[in-house]
Amino acid sequence: MSIINIPFETMGLSKTIRLKQYFISFLRHSTIRKLFNFLKIEFQILIKSDRVSGMPYILKVENTNICNFKCPVCYENRKKHDFEGARGYGRMGLQDFQKIVDELSPWVYRINLYGFGEPFLFDEIFEMIRYATNHNISVAITSNFNTVANDKIDKILDSGLEHLVISIDGVDQKTYEKYQVGGDYDKVISNIQMLVEAKKKKKKKYPIVDWQFLIMRHNYHLQDKAARIAKSLGIGIRFSRIGVDLTNDKECSEWLPDINIREQLNFEDRLIEKQENIPLCTWLYRTAFINWDLGVSPCCNYYTGEKQYDFGNLQAKSFSVIWNGDSYVEARRIFKVRKSNCSNENICHKCIEKRKRMMESLPRQSEK
Repeated sequence: MSIINIPFETMGLSKTIRLKQYFISFLRHSTIRKLFNFLKIEFQILIKSDRVSGMPYILKVENTNICNFKCPVCYENRKKHDFEGARGYGRMGLQDFQKIVDELSPWVYRINLYGFGEPFLFDEIFEMIRYATNHNISVAITSNFNTVANDKIDKILDSGLEHLVISIDGVDQKTYEKYQVGGDYDKVISNIQMLVEAKKKKKKKYPIVDWQFLIMRHNYHLQDKAARIAKSLGIGIRFSRIGVDLTNDKECSEWLPDINIREQLNFEDRLIEKQENIPLCTWLYRTAFINWDLGVSPCCNYYTGEKQYDFGNLQAKSFSVIWNGDSYVEARRIFKVRKSNCSNENICHKCIEKRKRMMESLPRQSEK
């Protein structure tokens, strides 16, 4: 098991460059306390502890779940918040964000400050970035970069943001808006050009800027062209695989590339096919997802709009209490005993059962 978990989906940048970026960030924000916590967490992953003595060293914090796009496969677009028990749409207040940082900054290396919305919609994002940066935390944001006007460019550069990932899933308006519905390709390219130029003028080292290109049925053949455009813009590029509900035949047929492409690029269905067992979920040790209303979710790989699946809420309890509360302990125990015998209301139980069904429905490698 890798100690430093380099994102597997980042394929555009060379491994050497990516390792260097992560290692520099790790050193830049490291303290003795953070390093000791990091080692404790990694050890407890190895022994599959259900109660954790350390704290997560990476956070994903959603400043808003409001978005200006209507991407078809996004969880937010699949199901609206119009039912009893729905989280609803909103934005995190600065004081709530500061509360998170105040409690967890002694252990956290990085905050991914985005969720299911567009992070640059609201200007308090810049104060959030600065507050985390002032507490020795690296901040990364993924954005569609369509809402960024001239006045926000300087704010981004002066905020302390360390890593900016810009989602562009095409190389012209036609291929771009096929998935990123509501977006303007020329506008996002123009905004990148403004950012890169301003960054040069200010002689700023950060943020590191990467283009994220989701590989899908309609655009997989455009990777080389996207890489050339990224190079001309002076930014990096990373190619990621689109995630779809593998039990939804319509989604699969519309968005997934042909099987030979999926095999080459290790799409999820090809990885599941090769698995004998469900691997340990390290989200339950290294990371947590905090929704805009302070609801704590174990991860963001499911629709988080149903509050009944929260593991707790920071308005009612501290994170340290939630982290070793019944829901987290129950979820970690699944992987320890290799049985999904926890409550049916625990979202990790539902996730595992769904993955089992997918594993059973796909032909095993040994059967071919």
